[in-house]
Amino acid sequence: MKVKLICIQCGKEFETYSCYFKRGGNHNKFCSLSCSTTYRNLTNNPSWRKEVREKISKNHADVSGENNPMYGRKGELAPSYIDGLKEPAYRKIYIRSGMEMACKLCNSDKDIEIHHKDGDHYNNDINNLVALCRKCHHTVAHTILRDEKGKIKAILLNDIDWEVV
Repeated sequence: MKVKLICIQCGKEFETYSCYFKRGGNHNKFCSLSCSTTYRNLTNNPSWRKEVREKISKNHADVSGENNPMYGRKGELAPSYIDGLKEPAYRKIYIRSGMEMACKLCNSDKDIEIHHKDGDHYNNDINNLVALCRKCHHTVAHTILRDEKGKIKAILLNDIDWEVV
């Protein structure tokens, strides 16, 4: 059995089950969670209390500009700096191996990407890596499945005999 009530935030009439009405709580005051949240923020916002504002101010010190401990730490001074190369590990491995940075399929030297032959991005063995141009990487090495909106659903690894290529 339902009971008709009026939302104390928006004034709209709404229905709720009588068991909720008997229990009390927000089911018998608000028509929706949105109205409940809006009412709480307008009438009982904790950050309006003086002691809460002081605690927030004390715990959240100003760290803008020169007060920031990372201010001016770029390049070799940054804690995440490794060796100056901004490429993924597998690309660094391929570059350092001395292998030619040209597409294995079409010999282009533009927009080179490193492809994992077995599809395992954690297997960075030099025998598992091959240089491909962006076009070959996305058309030959992979099949990209898209939904009706054009979003990528899955990327399938095509079976290529890399020994023959």
